[in-house]
Amino acid sequence: MTTTDGTVLGTTKIVNNGPPSTHWNIVILGDGYQTGQMTQYATDAQGVCEAIFATPPFGSRRWVMNVYRVDVRSTDSGADDPTACGGSGATARTYFDASFCNNGIRRLLVANTSTALAVAGAQVPQWNVILLIVNSTIYGGSGGTVAVFSMAPNAQEIALHELGHSAFRLADEYDYYQGCGVDTDRDNHPSMEPAEANVTVNSNPATIKWRNLIATSTSVPTMTNPDCTQCDRRPSPVPDGTVGAFEGAHYYHCRAFRPEYRCKMFELGRPFCAVCRRRILQVLPTEVPDVRELGASVAANRILGAGLKPIFTGSTGPGAWVWHQSPRGGAVVASGSTVTLQLRTGPRP
Repeated sequence: MTTTDGTVLGTTKIVNNGPPSTHWNIVILGDGYQTGQMTQYATDAQGVCEAIFATPPFGSRRWVMNVYRVDVRSTDSGADDPTACGGSGATARTYFDASFCNNGIRRLLVANTSTALAVAGAQVPQWNVILLIVNSTIYGGSGGTVAVFSMAPNAQEIALHELGHSAFRLADEYDYYQGCGVDTDRDNHPSMEPAEANVTVNSNPATIKWRNLIATSTSVPTMTNPDCTQCDRRPSPVPDGTVGAFEGAHYYHCRAFRPEYRCKMFELGRPFCAVCRRRILQVLPTEVPDVRELGASVAANRILGAGLKPIFTGSTGPGAWVWHQSPRGGAVVASGSTVTLQLRTGPRP
């Protein structure tokens, strides 16, 4: 129920790619793991870590990320499961006080955010995102200041979805709140434009926020819901991976659009859509390529491919090549940063 129901045992850096001051740091916490279950917790944390790096686009930025596992022992196993949402009524004495059945929805699993922030801040002051694993096989999760998820059969997919919320401010793309056929107040989305990158109320192809990812041959809107009183589960009119504007998103049946027919922020087991992948790469830092002695155009393409912006100085004539760059190759910098490339012409070393 409180921090008296457990102990912080210590921290292990399970992925070490560099100092926390320059890298993007994931902190994993556990709730509802008893003393005899700490080995299982380490296995669960490792599985989540491997799932993250196996999921595009994270693998392409693996080398700028660290992962820390904070070992926390709880008095009891599991989490609170109130009967109000059809749960067992269990009340578990755990360090982070995780509980299902928030806002009347059993799958909405939350924990004590203040405690999680305090522990992460004390163990890894330069954390970027906190993932809290709850030792329960009941399906649940939530994404806020702390990403919380249970060890249900598809736990790693839940973790990735909640990571999308907590680290990258991605919205839920699904078109219901309590569930399809359950909601009675989710027909039409309010007119205000959502702040998140992956949902919109705007279906104008000239101004929609992800317009530069839409092929000219794709109709926008791409799919509309003919009955706003219910979820639209008709097949997609376009191939998987097509970016467009699909009606039904952000917990509403109509007047809100998502970029692709299916995405991990809509349905577990799917890839992140192109808009979500772009947002993730915009947030993660990146490693500066070493482009010294390369031709100017080749160097520029490599810099752009790393999510950075090249700036040229010096000789820019035919045959120009890079003799100096700043920042140096291998430096970890914020995505979108500029890299100054000083050019020369003539023979290369």
